[in-house]
Amino acid sequence: MSGVEGTEPRGGWLEQRLGLRALRTALFDRPVPSGLTWWHTLGSATLTVFLVQVVTGTVLATFYAPSPDHAYESIRFLEQQVVAGRLLRGVHNWGASAMVVLVMLHMVRVFSMGAYKYPREANWVLGVGLFGLVLAFGFTGYLLPWDQRAYWATQVGTSIAGTAPFIGGALATVLKGGSQLGAATLTRFYALHVLWLPAAVVVMVALHLTMVIRQGIAAPARVLEEGAPGRTDDPTYPAHHAAAEGASKREGVRFWPDVIAKDVIVATLTIALLLVLAMAFGAPLEAPADPTDSSYVPTPEWYFLPFYQLLKLFPGSMEATIAVGVPALLVLALVGLPFFDRNSKRHLSGRPVALTSLALLLGGSGLLLGAAVREMQSSAEPVSGRMLGSAERAGRALFERQCASCHVVDGNGGDEGPELTDIGARRSTAWLHSFIENPLNFRPESKMPAFGAPTLSHPEIEEIARYLSALRGPPGRELELNIADTFPEPPPPR
Repeated sequence: MSGVEGTEPRGGWLEQRLGLRALRTALFDRPVPSGLTWWHTLGSATLTVFLVQVVTGTVLATFYAPSPDHAYESIRFLEQQVVAGRLLRGVHNWGASAMVVLVMLHMVRVFSMGAYKYPREANWVLGVGLFGLVLAFGFTGYLLPWDQRAYWATQVGTSIAGTAPFIGGALATVLKGGSQLGAATLTRFYALHVLWLPAAVVVMVALHLTMVIRQGIAAPARVLEEGAPGRTDDPTYPAHHAAAEGASKREGVRFWPDVIAKDVIVATLTIALLLVLAMAFGAPLEAPADPTDSSYVPTPEWYFLPFYQLLKLFPGSMEATIAVGVPALLVLALVGLPFFDRNSKRHLSGRPVALTSLALLLGGSGLLLGAAVREMQSSAEPVSGRMLGSAERAGRALFERQCASCHVVDGNGGDEGPELTDIGARRSTAWLHSFIENPLNFRPESKMPAFGAPTLSHPEIEEIARYLSALRGPPGRELELNIADTFPEPPPPR
């Protein structure tokens, strides 16, 4: 027998079985093109936030009870009783928004540099799919706190899904688990959020990273454009592309440590920012979901607001068309982009159609987002600047229909009755309720008609009274309470 028989080959036991050297070379020792910027760290920053979401979400899931009877209380328990529970939920909440922002910025960077073109068409399509999964994460996670905002925003979202032609009814039923939002809906959204979607993301991220490692990081646009044929489907283009990227990599640096150092810096700053936002603002939690409170005005998460606002610009007869057509066209355009854009120009300045399209999309989304935020602010706050609850918002709607033609509130309304901008500082809710029911009991000479039944129901008058009691002066000048109620004497007994 040979004297060396039975010894391990060079590299040891693990190297023989796992080939760690080859893996290290593929991941860290690979050359990258010269001229990479900080914008190229967006991909690794997105991956970092995803890992943060996995860790925080796993811990949150250990305290969460996915049932309508216990979901809200489990969130309250987490925030109030669990050590660092509020911080943990805040990081997860802000991480969701960070994922959306980073994926969008990453896609804009790839689009602007033409990096979706040959030979990276398939990776671009994977990126579009990952963006859709990130939005699905946001939609399914929104319901889990089971508070008012979560319940009613999901009600709107599933209703929009139900407008899809042919499959709308079935899709809404599948999402809800029935005809109404309830225990089945919460269970399905929870399963999607913590099981199905993470599994899909892990598979797609693995494919995405494999392609990035296999194909390498795209060289700067100017390098690939120099001396290139006019189109990427030209038979000579693959050879030109390989030569240009090869030359750029020979003049470039190694992924480790030159490029990964930037990735680590950006990842660290991203995590630090999430911690700061979580400590400063936490995560929102409104009152428990009340399916009977139809007066609640739902608002989706900020990244759905532009689409939500767009639907309001069209009449109801067109809403279903816009709700389904716009997302479908956008997805088709993004998926088909690398296959119909065969021009070898990559820099955005040399692609006027692409530049115009990007400006219109980002500019239009920004305008719609701004309009939605302004509308939310005007609907959430009365003229006195105080935040309104659901009953007060319902009361304001009734006031605008029944009373605004006669009464001024902060300069708006009719002048037949007295101004009510600060009525809440002078009268209690009970007094206002009684007065609205029958003003003649208080002032026999009053010209104001009685609004008691059958004109308005008792709950409707209570909602108006609550709204009026929130009016305590113009914005920024809320008056101190100086209640001076005088109720009429009850009639003498007969």
